[in-house]
Amino acid sequence: MEQFYSKIKALCQKYSTFINIIVLALFCYLFLFHNLGIYPLIDVDETRYVNMSRDMFFLRDYVTPYLNFENFLEKPPLYFWLNVAIYHLFNDTGVFASRFATALIAAFSVFFTYFFGAKTMQSKAYGLICAFVLLSSVWFLLLSHIAILDMGFMAFSMAAIYCAILSEFSKEQNKKYCWYFAYFFMGLSVLAKGLIGIIIPAMVVFLCFLAFRKVKELFKPINIIPGILIFMLVSAPWHILIYKAHGMVWFNDYIVKHHFARFIDSSLGLGRKQPFLFYLPIVFAGVMPWTISFISQIFRGIKSAIKNYKAAKSIKVWFTSDTNDKKIILFAVIYALSTFLFFSVSSSKLPTYVLAIFPALALIIGYFWWGYVCFDKYTKNIKISSFITFALLIIAGIAGAIVLYFPPQEIVQYIQASQSFYNYACIWLIVMPLIGCLCLIAKNRSLLFISNVFLMLGIMMITTVYIFPLITSYGQNELEEFSKMAASEKSNELITFGFARKYSLMNDFDKKIIYIINTDQKSVEEFKKYTVNDKNRRVYVIIKNDAYEYFQPQGLFKNFDTVKQSKKYILLVK
Repeated sequence: MEQFYSKIKALCQKYSTFINIIVLALFCYLFLFHNLGIYPLIDVDETRYVNMSRDMFFLRDYVTPYLNFENFLEKPPLYFWLNVAIYHLFNDTGVFASRFATALIAAFSVFFTYFFGAKTMQSKAYGLICAFVLLSSVWFLLLSHIAILDMGFMAFSMAAIYCAILSEFSKEQNKKYCWYFAYFFMGLSVLAKGLIGIIIPAMVVFLCFLAFRKVKELFKPINIIPGILIFMLVSAPWHILIYKAHGMVWFNDYIVKHHFARFIDSSLGLGRKQPFLFYLPIVFAGVMPWTISFISQIFRGIKSAIKNYKAAKSIKVWFTSDTNDKKIILFAVIYALSTFLFFSVSSSKLPTYVLAIFPALALIIGYFWWGYVCFDKYTKNIKISSFITFALLIIAGIAGAIVLYFPPQEIVQYIQASQSFYNYACIWLIVMPLIGCLCLIAKNRSLLFISNVFLMLGIMMITTVYIFPLITSYGQNELEEFSKMAASEKSNELITFGFARKYSLMNDFDKKIIYIINTDQKSVEEFKKYTVNDKNRRVYVIIKNDAYEYFQPQGLFKNFDTVKQSKKYILLVK
């Protein structure tokens, strides 16, 4: 029997790369693709970008993005191109197909992180642990299930940075190819998010090579000249075509307003002005279940940095990179801090922007857990942080169970609506941490790491099967239903009155949707202008129930019939 196990172990070691890829592929499917299409579109931006992808698919105009039959010139086209390709591949424009590109890009970033970690540290275990840290971080997971642009920018800017850094770990004859791929992915990064696709990779790579004392590598003709040519071949054609189509209108909207002006001027942030440290709680909450161990690692790193400074009497000791370990940690810290500070300085902030630093955080957290799992290092820090994490989760599970059976009056309706899964969530938050505690007691380091991964897998399953559909039942389902009812008559018009923002519903019309954002007197006059009596026009209106109850006694809707009223919205027709 012992000989049999030895053969199995030898076989696994021989084909370890293949096995790791299979394991990652399985977990990428479970985390990213499983249940991807079972809940409706849930986000204002998600409906916006899916509308734009579908318009590009049907109109066959691959240069100009459209939204609501208008030019939408503030975003580059790569994400929409990917969606169009998937629509053709699946012959479908449904929810699953519309989210597939986001999940595929997320999987790409997970695999690239694995190969980067394995190559730079000469350890497949390090690469695998970093990949699983990224895959199981809650903010990465949530955004991988929504059709938005930020995942593409994160992945392609990450790939550009990784390729540049890989040149430091490659043979001399292969370094130029790393740089060529870095410029290639930087071109894709620009097509994914705009000029920031140059700024972030260039900033991170320059600072890293400055710290490595190898800035000259950046400007070697054999690297930079073909690299710039590759970058231009990837990114320039669309920019030339869109400029030819729209000229200075596109330049002012895309370049001036949505790149430079919004970064500097908070008045152009479209309601996105936030405090300087806005991203800090998002980062710490976003790396759950690794948050406490990450905080422990930060304190340990600061303590070590102070100790080294006192011994060397110079901050140069912080920038030593004479071993792979030091080089990768220095790179990951520069990557995380510089990107975090860049987005924090910007006057325009959205929670999704900070996703760009998560690959760097995965490398940092992964290094901590790699040392623990493979070399029994950082034992005290991992044990204490794991115990705190599990204790907090168990308390959350018990508190949730108490609220379930003794709910406060003001949230009774929400508890009742969520009873189908509330028990599962509470049980999972108690059972998995208890299993993790048993791993701690048994001193099984590998199973302790795996228990954290499975904890998040269960949470993600509960979220996609139960929580996302519950969220969409409070408004989004109604909007999709009402828009389809209105679209059944091709001669109608649809007006949304009193919405907080545009593009909260899918455009299934052959006409432009009219959005009236507020419910003040000016908006009321605008509404009357669009709903004047005309026997040849059937006008549908979607309005919130509370706004309808306020305006209905004033006679604003006296000529309208109620088609259907739901929990949040009412559909009217004239």
